[in-house]
Amino acid sequence: MCDPIVVLGGGPCGLSAAWELADLGLPVRVIEKEWAPGGLCATVEQEGWRFDLGGHRFITSNEKLQHRVLTLMGDIFVEAERRSVVLAGGRRFRYPLEARDLAKNLGLFEGARAIAGWGSEVLRRPFARRDDRTFEGWVTARFGRPLYDRFFGPYTQKLWGMPPSEISGDWAAQRISLINLGDVALRLAGLRRSEVRTYARRYLYPRLGMGQMFARLATSLEDRDVGIDLGSEVTGLERMRDGRIGAVRFRCGSFECEVPCSAVISTIPLGTLVRHLRPEGDAELDVHARRLRFRALRFLNIRLDLPEVSENTWTYVSDRDVPVSRIQEPRNRSPEMAPAGRTSLMLEIPCEKGDRTWSADDAELLSEMLGHLRGLGFDLDRHVLGAASTWVEHGYPIYHLGYREDCEALLTEVDRFENVWTAGRQGLFRYIFMDAAMEMGIEAARQAATGRRGDRGRIYEHRREKQLLETQALTAA
Repeated sequence: MCDPIVVLGGGPCGLSAAWELADLGLPVRVIEKEWAPGGLCATVEQEGWRFDLGGHRFITSNEKLQHRVLTLMGDIFVEAERRSVVLAGGRRFRYPLEARDLAKNLGLFEGARAIAGWGSEVLRRPFARRDDRTFEGWVTARFGRPLYDRFFGPYTQKLWGMPPSEISGDWAAQRISLINLGDVALRLAGLRRSEVRTYARRYLYPRLGMGQMFARLATSLEDRDVGIDLGSEVTGLERMRDGRIGAVRFRCGSFECEVPCSAVISTIPLGTLVRHLRPEGDAELDVHARRLRFRALRFLNIRLDLPEVSENTWTYVSDRDVPVSRIQEPRNRSPEMAPAGRTSLMLEIPCEKGDRTWSADDAELLSEMLGHLRGLGFDLDRHVLGAASTWVEHGYPIYHLGYREDCEALLTEVDRFENVWTAGRQGLFRYIFMDAAMEMGIEAARQAATGRRGDRGRIYEHRREKQLLETQALTAA
């Protein structure tokens, strides 16, 4: 038997690659750093409550992928509806922003300021179009300065820990739903027009958390003799004289292991992969790798003796002085995420690994966050049964200005190795949704199986939309 294709990382992209390789009848082995499969889509259980590592849903416009997933694990899903709001300055706004809701909640004076700010941008476009290569420029050009200052600027500064003027406009183009602000003006004047909703509202979700989906996939792969090494961290790649990678080294506890390979599909951070490919170092590549940073996240998971806090799946917190970026209530996706008659909140707190937020004691952080929740209108102190944290080191890729040039330099280095592919959120330093990561893994597997190294660009540019990422998403009927 030939050496296996080794997949680095057992998240959605890596497990999907292994799934495709197994379907093709090829030997495959997966090396995953954590002790559970799923990567960023894992689910943890804390005393009968379940919490994801973020807000995940299964939505896709790829009917083949949807059919494949439902065939393997359709019985685990429930169908849910997304309900999201933004808290800003003591007011509650629907998300994505809607003309009717903005007109109602902004009021006449602030609404008029918003329309005036937007109108001034419209008038300046023919003469001095704003530079929209930055997040600040992109949003201001389309919404005006008042709405930027009210919603987008404070939230973005908090989420990324850096000024929006230093963040690429690519992030805004992929994440922000445009709204017809002329419609807001008509509504303020008492006229009405229909809303255009650009986000997928309904989605599929596993009953026991998103991790259930990838745990089932991992189990099905192991039943087909696919090796999955959990709790194993890649420590090196063995480069052969012909420039190919011939083996992968990894550490599991105190054991050092090495597995021969015919090819490598990597979903670990792009900079880390290049360091393994070039262990002797390269000053220029090291600079590019250091620039590719991820925003870390700490989730404070609060167990509550309440049946419900709100009907919302997500509550975005725009206020600068509240460190929480998003509040989630898991049972609003599936009632089985909490014991009967009880609920929970998951507070998403952006941070840097090792900083005060990352390192704080759970009790200390809980006390602080309950104070912030009171300020937001959630008086929950007497209902708290306990709290525990989860951490994500490589959460969101930070789209700094020039990030594409850094990625291209590192991908050019990866392309020098004819039997190495990189894909996924971390592997390509791209903010993508779960279905896109799975599609990338499947495509990488097909290329690795046939040795089509010239097609790597199809992976690198996959879903490189110039539009909102969720616009065309579908779910099962």
